[in-house]
Order: sequence, then structure tokens, then C-alpha cells
Amino acid sequence: MPKTLIIRPKRRAFPGRPDQIAHARDFTRRVLGRCPVLDEAVLLVSELATNAIEHTATADGGSFHVTIYKGGSSLLIAVTDDGSDSFPMLGQQTDTLAETGRGLKLVELIADRWDYCGDGHGRTVRFELSWKQSESG
Repeated sequence: MPKTLIIRPKRRAFPGRPDQIAHARDFTRRVLGRCPVLDEAVLLVSELATNAIEHTATADGGSFHVTIYKGGSSLLIAVTDDGSDSFPMLGQQTDTLAETGRGLKLVELIADRWDYCGDGHGRTVRFELSWKQSESG
């Protein structure tokens, strides 16, 4: 039997501080529960929350929001920040041991689709993950 699409998304705001990234991961785990792509979703939320804090106005006393839409065989997660004059770009990191520059590359590699919209006043980066209905336990 297919699971019902969550009509109302689950959304939470987090202060723009590095310690809030762990809270965003926990929020994602709680909302998704036993989801076949839980680990992937948590990883990508962590990457996008980190990007929001490191590369946008969010860290200057702002906040970021995580919004989760979950259906029977897919989910869409959006991370909204306080914006930046620069655009999200795939890192050109060539050092395989580097600890930075991989966030959007991971999103591109793992997500079925991803995109962004916004500007210096606010931006949303979103990704979609899907799974076969028989995997949804």
C-alpha cells in the first residue's frame, strides 16, 4: 500500500551558528523516520546547512530554514538561507584530502535532482531523492 504524501511540509528555522548543523540533521532524522534514503538526506542537509553558514549572510546573526516534503517514494528538501551576492557553485577542489569544497558536488552526486533560486536577500537550495516503493518499509 503506498504511503500518503505529507500535504503539509515540515519546516524548522535554525540560528545561523555552526552548532545548529547537528540540530538540522536531527530534525531531518525525526521527520523522515524509517526512510530508505535517510542517510543520504541527512548528509545533504548537513552540507547545505554548512554552506548556508559559511557562504551567506546567515552567519551574521541570521538563520536558515529546513523544509521537508515527503511522499510515498520520494522527498524534496529545501534549505533556505539569508542570501549572498555569489551563486552556489560546484567546487573545483582537486585535493582528495581537503575538508572543504565538496558540499554541492555531494549534492549533485547523490540527489536525483537539485537546484537553487534566490539572491543576496535570500536563497533556497533544494534536492530530491527517490526510492522504489518496495524499499519504503
